[in-house]
Amino acid sequence: MAVGGCPKVTRMSRTTPPRPLDAEALFPEPAAYRGTTTRLHPRPGRPYVADSSVGGPLLWPADEPWPVCTDPHSHTRGLRPADVHRQRQILASAWLREPDPYL
Repeated sequence: MAVGGCPKVTRMSRTTPPRPLDAEALFPEPAAYRGTTTRLHPRPGRPYVADSSVGGPLLWPADEPWPVCTDPHSHTRGLRPADVHRQRQILASAWLREPDPYL
């Protein structure tokens, strides 16, 4: 059992696939500025108490109120995260459909 009585889930390693081409061979001039980086791949999740919350819900102390903004805001721009997720689901399912041969 993991912290908090929840079973610890074995997570799959997330790595970036090899590059399809050698960018340094095509553009050698910027190679002198190359450095080591960490590429983040945040994904929705449910972290345990000891886990990071990057890409998942934030762990907030139970005895502290959640910060809120009480200023009035226009709601004419932007999308809710739930709407973005739904749009992505719709697009993903559309790409999986077979094309209509009569169109």
